[in-house]
Amino acid sequence: MNMENTRSFDHRLRNILILSGIRREDLACHLGVSVPVVNRWLNGYSAPDVYQFQSIANYFGLPYEWFLDGGDGFPSTEELAVRLGLSEETVAELLALMSEDYDNTSVLGAVDAAVRAVLAVIDGVHEDLCRCADQYVAQMEGGGD
Repeated sequence: MNMENTRSFDHRLRNILILSGIRREDLACHLGVSVPVVNRWLNGYSAPDVYQFQSIANYFGLPYEWFLDGGDGFPSTEELAVRLGLSEETVAELLALMSEDYDNTSVLGAVDAAVRAVLAVIDGVHEDLCRCADQYVAQMEGGGD
């Protein structure tokens, strides 16, 4: 990997880790490497070997070319939303926060808001399921009216 590709790789790996919410520790465990190895990749001091590189791309469901492309090879907001299981709006907001001068606090705030929104939906679905189950039990006890 030449120096330009290494810079593109470390920047894009850092961004996809932030977007996906995957921790360095999780990636290291998946690849069978130590966290300091992943940190060296993220800081541009070293790069993964070919097999690790392919495994990273597969792990995130992205083409390996995306990690090396210094241009606008970023998947569309729609593609990222599908791959990460997030809404397009959330992905767009996270991408907007990831400029050269992004503030980690802002990114964490956006991720926190996304998590809270997901939890609110889960709570709503859970309440609906409980209500339906209660109604079903009441109907069964009442003779199936």
